[in-house]
Amino acid sequence: MKKIFLDSNIWLRYLLRDEEKQFRDCQQLLILNEQGKFKIYTSTICLLEIVYTLSSFYKIKRDEVVADLRNIISTRNLTLIDKTNFSEALRVFEKHQIKFADCLIATQIPKGVILCTYDREFKKIKTFIALTPSEYFTR
Repeated sequence: MKKIFLDSNIWLRYLLRDEEKQFRDCQQLLILNEQGKFKIYTSTICLLEIVYTLSSFYKIKRDEVVADLRNIISTRNLTLIDKTNFSEALRVFEKHQIKFADCLIATQIPKGVILCTYDREFKKIKTFIALTPSEYFTR
């Protein structure tokens, strides 16, 4: 079974439907997951970024944000990763020009799991493969 880690921006594009092509690609990932073609991962740091973005940037009401989070965590075949490696994240932060939250997320991606993201900064880190959904589908 294929294993992919969904970054916060994947969930956001799906929830917000603000970029139609990206929404369709993210929707396709989730459909394939529902069909049992994927084992998907995300993390508590990603959920934190989702809450912050929805409530602060998009001004979405708290009860709607809670409903969105409940929908995410009830996704079939989802493993929610809570543990981080702060020392490793600090090393990545020191080496690359990447947000610290993304460095923490980088430490949460299990070995052999592809990161699905629209954040190009992750490509600077060579310990995993980072692809957009479109790149993933065409590989």
